[in-house]
Amino acid sequence: MEANVSVPTIETSSHPPPHAFKLFLVDISDELVQAWTHELKKLPAKVSTNDSAQCLKVQIHNETFQTLLKTNQAECLVSPANSFGLMDGGIDYYISEYYGGTDKLIPVVQKAIDFEWCGEQNVGTCLLIDVRELATSEKRCFPEYIAHCPTMRLPKRLDEDDIVYRCTWAMLTAVRKHNAKILEENSKHQRINAVVCAGFGTGVGKFSEKICAKQMMLAINHFVNAPTNTEQRPTTGSWLIEWSYAIEINKAIDNN
Repeated sequence: MEANVSVPTIETSSHPPPHAFKLFLVDISDELVQAWTHELKKLPAKVSTNDSAQCLKVQIHNETFQTLLKTNQAECLVSPANSFGLMDGGIDYYISEYYGGTDKLIPVVQKAIDFEWCGEQNVGTCLLIDVRELATSEKRCFPEYIAHCPTMRLPKRLDEDDIVYRCTWAMLTAVRKHNAKILEENSKHQRINAVVCAGFGTGVGKFSEKICAKQMMLAINHFVNAPTNTEQRPTTGSWLIEWSYAIEINKAIDNN
């Protein structure tokens, strides 16, 4: 006899669901921004900030994250990092500078990696790190969390595999999990309503900007349409995911 499995959506009347937050895609590369813009047009209309649906909303900005944060609030800043939290090169250097310099940010990040990953975080994963202890009154917007998402173990030129998809997916689901915990318990943490993210792997990694855009938008599309985020679960059987769905997802990734 097959059991019926109920997977409730975590939502209250005063809070949006955990998968509903804003994603600022920000980069100074004209080619990447154009590629993002092109790929965004393929996504459902509900990801637009003009749509009332409670889900992930995407905005694209052709500027630095520092400029964006002068006029927009965000609780999370993404680091397209290496596995060891050595944030002294590429965009990570500028992220460190934003938080007071490498000597202030790197120890906080590495302490979290040491606790969660014994000092070496797996490539393609996401670790949300609370950096509120570094807050100062100098900045109008101070993202309280770093989403540490290693695209490489050590700096190198990246192969064109699915690493960008995996990092984007890991980041989106980590934020969703964080927001779910905020609703489930009396947490000291703050809900993440907005995330700032540059292109994964396109700097030091020299990853193709067009392929980066395709993979990031594909992960976003799969996230907003994931059964757990749309309440479209199978009506029969006990499996939450069928082989047909898994094969469809894998095929889409392989084709990018």
